[in-house]
Amino acid sequence: MPVPIEEVVPLQVGNKWVYQVTAYDTSGSPLSTSSFIRSVLKDTIIQKSTWYILNNGSIVQNSAEGYVYYNTAGKQPVLIYQGPDYGGIGYMYKYPQYDLWVLTTRTNKLNTVATAAGTFDSYLFKIDNQRTYHTNISVFSMKQDDYVAPGMGLIRSDTYYTDSDKIMKRQELVSYTFR
Repeated sequence: MPVPIEEVVPLQVGNKWVYQVTAYDTSGSPLSTSSFIRSVLKDTIIQKSTWYILNNGSIVQNSAEGYVYYNTAGKQPVLIYQGPDYGGIGYMYKYPQYDLWVLTTRTNKLNTVATAAGTFDSYLFKIDNQRTYHTNISVFSMKQDDYVAPGMGLIRSDTYYTDSDKIMKRQELVSYTFR
């Protein structure tokens, strides 16, 4: 029996999400606001599976493992938001000046989160990034909290200043259109 696929992000051509982005200074005061649109432009078949191309060029799908991004360089899927059966997922990327470790953990308890687009029950994905620089072996950590509502997708993302609990940037869902 195939594993059921959780619709983490509703992927259908024409679906779109509008986000407001607010940048904050280290004291928590807003510095600037902007907005962007994320939309599903078209679908395609890769390795006998349907994938969706977003307006930023990302290729994504919901799978039995969770919400995945297709890495065209490696020609393989990369798990972004894992399903409830996974613990943490981690990746390590090697760059010329540093190594980047990314660990994502999912809470399986729904959180009620209010946004400009409405109030949603969402899962919290805690994303920890750690850069280790080769030249002086210095380590910098950055945290991000993504709130993802099943059947809606990302509703809020909070990024924190390096090695801090102070918010640096918030992306918040303002509106959405599903086809």
